[in-house]
Amino acid sequence: MRTPPRSILGALSILMSGCAYYDHFDNRVGTYDVVAAQSRDAMILTNVIRASHAEPLSFVQLGQINGSGASAATLGLPPLILGPHITAATSAATHILQQEAVFGANPAGGNGFVGNSANISGSTNFTVSPSESKDFYTGLLHEVDPYILQLFIQQGASREILFYLFTDRLIVQRGQERTELRNDPLDPETFAKFQHFVTLAMEYGLSSEPVPVKGASRETGGVMVSSLDKSQPPKKFQLCFDRLYWSPTAPPASNSPICGQSLVSAEEHTVSYVGHDGELVKLQILPRSAFAIFQYLGRIVAAGEQGRIRLSSREAIDYGPLHDDFLFYVTDGSSGPCYLSVNYEGINYCVPAEGATNTKRILGLLVQLIALNTAIEDVPVTPTVRVVQ
Repeated sequence: MRTPPRSILGALSILMSGCAYYDHFDNRVGTYDVVAAQSRDAMILTNVIRASHAEPLSFVQLGQINGSGASAATLGLPPLILGPHITAATSAATHILQQEAVFGANPAGGNGFVGNSANISGSTNFTVSPSESKDFYTGLLHEVDPYILQLFIQQGASREILFYLFTDRLIVQRGQERTELRNDPLDPETFAKFQHFVTLAMEYGLSSEPVPVKGASRETGGVMVSSLDKSQPPKKFQLCFDRLYWSPTAPPASNSPICGQSLVSAEEHTVSYVGHDGELVKLQILPRSAFAIFQYLGRIVAAGEQGRIRLSSREAIDYGPLHDDFLFYVTDGSSGPCYLSVNYEGINYCVPAEGATNTKRILGLLVQLIALNTAIEDVPVTPTVRVVQ
C-alpha cells in the first residue's frame, strides 16, 4: 500500500516546524512585586538590627524596575530521503542512522538541516537610590506630631502600638512636682510607671483631633493646610480624649481636652486630668522621631526576651489568626518558618510567619513614615544596576 504524498508532507511539516515559548507578562509583574516588597521590608528590618548593634543606619530607595525575557525552542528531524532507491542514493552510514531515527542536526556532518535547540534569555534593570540628602534626614529626624498620629489612627492602627512607638517620654506635673518617665523597656522601675499611663491612655481614649487656628503657618509644629481647599483656615492637631474609645469600665474623670469640644490647648502635646486625690495633673507627652523609632526597636531586639513588650488593649492584641500579644517580636528562626529573615554579622534574625502580626504591621508603618518624610525632589541621582540571567 502506498502512502499518499500529501499525508507525508503534512506530517513532515508538523514535525519539522519550529516552536517558540514566551513567559507570561503577568508572572513577571507578580514576581517583581513580591521581590520589591521583600527588599523593602529587609531594608527596614536590617536598619532595626543595625540600631540593635549601635551602628549607623542606611536607607535606600528601590526605583524603577525594567525586565525583559525571551525563550525559544526548535525541533527537527535528521535528513530524510524518500523513494524506491534509498540505498543507492545514500551512503550505508547515513542509511543506518536514518533507520535509528536520530533527531537533530545531520548526524553525518552535513549542513542545511533543521536541528534541536533551546535558548532562554532574560535581564532585569533596576535603580537603587541612596537616601543621604539633607532634606531626607530633616524629615527622618522630625518628631512625629499629632497630625501623623491621627493619620495612622484613621487607617486602623492600634493606639497602644502607636503610643509605644511615638512616645519618647512623659512629663507628669502635680502642682510644683515634675516627674519624667522614659519609655525604655530596659529600665524596669521607670518603665512600669510609664506602662501605667499607657493603660490610662487606652481606657480614656487618648487620640488627636484638628482644631482651626487663626494666623497659623505651615511651618508651625502640628499645623497642616488642606491641599483640597486652600480657602479653609489652617488646622492645628492636638492630643485629646475621644469618648468613642472610652472604656466602659473606666471611672468618670475630668479629662481635658475632650475631642469634639473645640477647646484649643496651649500645647498640642499636653493633656490634663484630675487625680484620685482631686489634684489637677498635667501630662506632657513628648514624641520621638522616625529615626528614634528605629533606635527604640533596636533596643528591644538587643534585649531579647527581656525587651519584649506585652500589650494589653484588645485593639492591639486582636482576634483569631491575627492574635499577637507582643509589640515587636524577632527570633533566630529556630522555632519555625520566617516571614522575613536577615543574616547580619553571622547572626540570623527572623520575623516569624505566625504570631508576629504586630511586627509585620510596624514594618509597614515605618515604610509609610519614611515615605511621608520623603519628597520626590529629595531623591538624588541614582545608579543603575543590571542583572543578566
